[in-house]
Amino acid sequence: MSRVFAFIVALVLALPTSAQSFAEEPTPNPTVWPECAPGQIEVMLLGSAHLANHNLDAHNVDVPDVRTPARQADLQDLTDRLALYAPQKVMVEAEWHAERAAVDSSYAAYLASGGQTESRSEIEQIGFRLARDLGHSRVHSIDSRRFMDYSGVRQFVAEGGQIKHTMDYNAMVPERLRVDEDSLIRSLSLTEYYAWLNDDTALRGNHFGMFAGLLGAGADDNYAGPDEIAGWYSRNLKMVHHILREVEVGDERVLVIVGGGHVRAMRHFLDEAPHFCPTSPLPYLASDA
Repeated sequence: MSRVFAFIVALVLALPTSAQSFAEEPTPNPTVWPECAPGQIEVMLLGSAHLANHNLDAHNVDVPDVRTPARQADLQDLTDRLALYAPQKVMVEAEWHAERAAVDSSYAAYLASGGQTESRSEIEQIGFRLARDLGHSRVHSIDSRRFMDYSGVRQFVAEGGQIKHTMDYNAMVPERLRVDEDSLIRSLSLTEYYAWLNDDTALRGNHFGMFAGLLGAGADDNYAGPDEIAGWYSRNLKMVHHILREVEVGDERVLVIVGGGHVRAMRHFLDEAPHFCPTSPLPYLASDA
């Protein structure tokens, strides 16, 4: 593991466990979730852990098997709450080009089996379950996959480049994020965990670490760090473009299930686009919802 990659992972996301109370209910921050205008399509962004433990991200939560009876009950509670939003389409983090046909086929098989699946993925466990409960005939793929491999930043550091830092960024990490997420997901119900994950403080953690670790990687005409960040934003912009491809005239609400790190970038693009209005799932995840 390179120094910069270790820095990015360790900076915010691999923090020590500390006592933390979750008695307070996270609520959407009105300064980042806009008021919706007439005619805009509402897009609820549900940030998720990758429940199948695919280990493809810089930071991967060790999620226990969600196929156990207790976790299945948790998932049903979660999707029952999300169903109250009544989205007309459910969209998931699967490749729009390469995986769309496979998602269509898998969802058809899921419906034919009465909701049986061996997959642990949030695509099936949340997306398929919710779409089935709502009577949808399809689940929509929107991803445009581009993995952040940090190769340019690694090369920059290997060739003697110095990443510019201005302060101890760890001192800025909010107390709410100073937890062991692997332990957190085991100690909370999935609805409680998703409420934690979709709180604005937690949503910022991914971008906080990315900018702290990458923005200063570059010198002269080398922009290795900014280029890596730009690639991340390009992927999220294409995902929003795919949402626009998938909606139809008459749609009022859609629900999008993506890795939690995508939410801030997608929220920004959706807010900028006059077609859409991004919305938070937190009102539906509150304990009294």
